[in-house]
Amino acid sequence: MKKTSKYNPKTSIRDLFDYVEPDSYTRQTLATIFRCFLETIIENRYPSVILARLKNSQVFQGLLNRLKYTESKVFAYSDNIEGFEHIITDHAGLENDEFLVIVAERFSACIYWNEAESDVFGLCEGFCSMNPDDVKSITEFLQEVAYDKNVEKELSNILQDRRNNEKFTTILRKLVTNLESRQRDLICANTELKDLYQKTVHSEKLTAIGLLCSTIAHELRNPLGMVGLHAKIISKNIEKLEIKDKEILESLTNSANSISNATQNLETLLTELIDYSRPMSLEKNETNLEKTVLEVINLIKPSFEKNNINLSFKNQLNHKYKVLFDSTKVHQAVLNIVKNALEVSKPEDKVKIIVNY
Repeated sequence: MKKTSKYNPKTSIRDLFDYVEPDSYTRQTLATIFRCFLETIIENRYPSVILARLKNSQVFQGLLNRLKYTESKVFAYSDNIEGFEHIITDHAGLENDEFLVIVAERFSACIYWNEAESDVFGLCEGFCSMNPDDVKSITEFLQEVAYDKNVEKELSNILQDRRNNEKFTTILRKLVTNLESRQRDLICANTELKDLYQKTVHSEKLTAIGLLCSTIAHELRNPLGMVGLHAKIISKNIEKLEIKDKEILESLTNSANSISNATQNLETLLTELIDYSRPMSLEKNETNLEKTVLEVINLIKPSFEKNNINLSFKNQLNHKYKVLFDSTKVHQAVLNIVKNALEVSKPEDKVKIIVNY
């Protein structure tokens, strides 16, 4: 299916070739083809006329400068190409176009691309050809929209040899197809390398965080232990004090207990931080999963009863069924899950634990 041009008929380079489907190129492929064409002219010293329009000429400025020492005549259709005669044009059809047109006796080629018309990010729509008729169509169009007598004069001095053009075009298409495939492979490989790099950086950050957590935890554990110890001492001494005001006595007792509970929670958190900073090692043994879950239930069931929440357990495995796992880690994981259930449950709610596979 042909793609409809956004310009009026024959008012853009794309419209000159609306009878063919445009190809899709990466910018790397276009840059390689561009460089290949220019180096062919430079190395063989073909007398030639070159018409160019580039949005970013810095990549090719070195090659373009070498053309000054050849018999090539370069005409720039964008003012960012330095050192050559500029053709001024404000034609709307060329707004997003970039091209390189080479007219030589034994070698003629054109490459055109337009990134704005591509439906895929990072790809450019365009075509390249070594057919003199295609080259002629573009040069005539450019002269129509921005006539220059020097361009006309130089073009008239070039007598093209058409004998090898069909062969050249076939070879070019094969090379471009192969090059595009290689470029896409490189892009995919580069993307994978970037992903791997990001994962490596993330892993290094986690390692650094782990070391920092371990250091902080060790530094805090000793003073925190002293706070907890003194909280317990205060709690015991309060009982020995003859405080007649029950409210004050209760307030002091609650405060001491709160300090003690808070320090215990912080010590648990510090232990988790230290464990996080260490490489995890699993001690796997064939263990009865039902037994591990029942240990957790027996440990936390009083908390459920205190909050009037029904906790039930159903084992759908064979009672002799054993699983290879680290019982300590699984015990902690199940305990965390059941604790979460306890925290979000309301009085008279029902929590059911089912073991299955």
